[in-house]
Amino acid sequence: MDDSAAIEVNVSSARANLPKYIELASEGQYVYLTHRGKRVAALVAADVAGHWEAEEDAHWARRVAQAEESGTVAWEAAIVALERDR
Repeated sequence: MDDSAAIEVNVSSARANLPKYIELASEGQYVYLTHRGKRVAALVAADVAGHWEAEEDAHWARRVAQAEESGTVAWEAAIVALERDR
C-alpha cells in the first residue's frame, strides 16, 4: 500500500477512537499516529507486521551467515579470547 492511502491521526484522536483505527488497520489501511505533526508510530494489520518481522529475522540470519563465512569474530568472542590469552 502506498502512502497516499495512509491515514494520519494525532495520538489524542487515536486514543479517543482506538477501535475505529484498529478496525481500519485490520482491514489493511496504514494508520500513522502523529504527535505535534510528526509520525511517531503506526497501526498495521497483524499479518503485515508478522511479514515485516519475518523479513527482519531473515535479514539478520543472512548477516550472521555472511559473518560466519567471512571469519568475522563477534566482539564478545574476541574479548574472551583476549582475556584468555593474557
